[in-house]
Amino acid sequence: MKTNSYPLQHEERTLLRNERLSAALPSGHSLLTRAGPLRLDDLAGEPLVVYPKAPRPSYADQVLTLFRERGLKSPAVYEVRELQTALGLVAAEVGVCLVPVSVEGLRRDNVVYRPLDEKKAVSPIIMSTRKGDKSPEIAFIIKLIREMYRKEGIAFGV
Repeated sequence: MKTNSYPLQHEERTLLRNERLSAALPSGHSLLTRAGPLRLDDLAGEPLVVYPKAPRPSYADQVLTLFRERGLKSPAVYEVRELQTALGLVAAEVGVCLVPVSVEGLRRDNVVYRPLDEKKAVSPIIMSTRKGDKSPEIAFIIKLIREMYRKEGIAFGV
């Protein structure tokens, strides 16, 4: 089990996997006419919707860092409290949003998801537990996750 100490000394974090990100775009967006995955460069000229607004640091900061590391800046950044609000703003053509690929299962009207061709465009899926907790329930949950990942062909801790 791969664990990292969380900033709070009484917690441990276990990386379950890194989930790829995709772009959520309004259904009539011009980028949808292009074939293949998108790049962050393609999205840089678009208003960006990020979530959650708080607490910080958060997934929103991770997305903003992806753009910043590439020297890219959106003309506007809208910070919202939750995913559903972000997708609503995308559907209303306010901006685009980066989301984990599992979000694609939500099927929101007027929102189309496109994969990203960006190596660093991933979001860690992390399980937090009390530091040193050896309870059988935690071990059982990890075992179940490993079995589910194996069946789905997902690498654990990567």
